[in-house]
Amino acid sequence: MVRSVKYAWEGVAFCFETQRHMRVHFTIIVLVLLAAWTLGMDVIPFLHLFAAMALVLIAEMFNTALEAATELIVEGYDARAKVVKDVAAGAVLIASAYALTVAVLVFSTTPRVIAVFANLPELPPPPQISVLQAVLTGAILLGIFITWLKRTTARGSFWRGGVISGHSALGFLCAVAIMLVTHDLAIMLLALALATLLAQSRIQARIHTVAEALLGSLAGALVALLLFIWQFN
Repeated sequence: MVRSVKYAWEGVAFCFETQRHMRVHFTIIVLVLLAAWTLGMDVIPFLHLFAAMALVLIAEMFNTALEAATELIVEGYDARAKVVKDVAAGAVLIASAYALTVAVLVFSTTPRVIAVFANLPELPPPPQISVLQAVLTGAILLGIFITWLKRTTARGSFWRGGVISGHSALGFLCAVAIMLVTHDLAIMLLALALATLLAQSRIQARIHTVAEALLGSLAGALVALLLFIWQFN
């Protein structure tokens, strides 16, 4: 019996010494359980939390054992060995997701946590900005996003080409802003027509495809909607 416990402890120690994920999981679990104890959590919720956390460690240990057994049997790449490792890793993922769900449910129903969130001060309303400032802010955000996207995909320059039409985005940003501010049907249609004409010019000049112009138009319209809903709703 004593020898069995000794060997089992050596297995636990091996996992902690060789598996970084095991150490990370254990550290998080200790912090979570200390938080639960500090909050004065009831015994039953604490046991649910403890069981979920223990399940993560158990799954991690099974994962380590299966990986070691697979490497002992299989030399080189083998699709079947990959399945074994992937399934074992999937078990750890599911156990971690379950533990996270339990932690959220348990902590969110703890009286002290509910009291803390109930007594939070109200956040101040966002500072009001003018329509021009909102449009300029949207243009800057679009410029940053489009530049990053072009550099990431290595397609196009700042002013020309790429996976998204910046001119179309700017045009529809202004058009939607005008439509949201004026509420005049004639002006709204005119703004929409001008933005569409701008996007069409990028397609006709063969600088962008239809899909790239549509993507830019949608991006500009979405940024305008988000900014104006946030500020002026």
